[in-house]
Amino acid sequence: MRTAILGATGLVGRTMLDLLAQQDWLTGEPLLVTSSRSAGTTLPFLTGELACRPVDETSFDNCDLALFSAGSEASRRWAPVARKAGVRVVDNSSAFRQESGSPLVVPEINGDLLSRLDPGGAIIANPNCSTIQIALAVAPLVDLGLREVHATTLQAVSGGGQQALDELVRQQAGAPPAGNIFPRPMAGNVLPAIGAAQADGSYEEETKVGRELRRILGRDDDLAVTCTAIRVPVVNGHSAALRVVCDNPITPAEAVAALADQPSVQVTADPHDFTTPREANGRREVFVGRVRQDPANPRALLMWVVADNLLKGAAWNAVQIAAVLAGGTAV
Repeated sequence: MRTAILGATGLVGRTMLDLLAQQDWLTGEPLLVTSSRSAGTTLPFLTGELACRPVDETSFDNCDLALFSAGSEASRRWAPVARKAGVRVVDNSSAFRQESGSPLVVPEINGDLLSRLDPGGAIIANPNCSTIQIALAVAPLVDLGLREVHATTLQAVSGGGQQALDELVRQQAGAPPAGNIFPRPMAGNVLPAIGAAQADGSYEEETKVGRELRRILGRDDDLAVTCTAIRVPVVNGHSAALRVVCDNPITPAEAVAALADQPSVQVTADPHDFTTPREANGRREVFVGRVRQDPANPRALLMWVVADNLLKGAAWNAVQIAAVLAGGTAV
């Protein structure tokens, strides 16, 4: 399976490359394509190095599969080019997440959509980092009558890319805020504003979670979702405090039993037990803890969800999709 990565020099792109080095379905070295600004950059792969090439109209002509993590603008420009060349594109940006012809996939939940793709080129959308971990935490509750999901996300700075991480380090060292990375100072602070402001009072990240969660679960018409997204001065690992409401009374024990059967989820029955972002760093699972009854509503539960946003929240989910498309298994 001849594979390319667009955006290999970014945080997620580098993580994708590291994961590809472990995959036995990969045929040969992946092709690394970037903007002209990053062309010539070399990245380690197995025992050697790979050089990045500038992307152009012919970059994907000899590829079967491509992983994109270069942002929405680049994806809109180059994903159709790759698809026309017969390539199956797994896109990590938000560009195609609401396109009817591009399935939005978390393999453990709706991976069957990949088997329905037409032969030839295609664009498969990788969901938002917070949406993936929330989806895995609530999908087992669908059969228990899930009706509402209310999320408060605490999102690490790595979710904003390398520039955001560099800016956090600068601020922590005492430098004044650059002003173009975060809306207000980030070091020692929390910012309830991620993405562009929306007309309804929300921010872009919050609307993504609602739209994408309903689509992944196939519940566009009858699942109520709210989200407040908060950037926190954590290097890596997103957290989410969830309140879920079902049609009928539900107990923590019922939810824990359902979650225990969900692939890629680690759940604890102890309502006082939890995983932190530091503990989840470098892990591919989604961790669920603090599962407890909402004291005001027997149909509602509260829970705490943590995952490495660069892995299951982005690169690992994309590589899992790629493995299915390649007829293999992601390892």
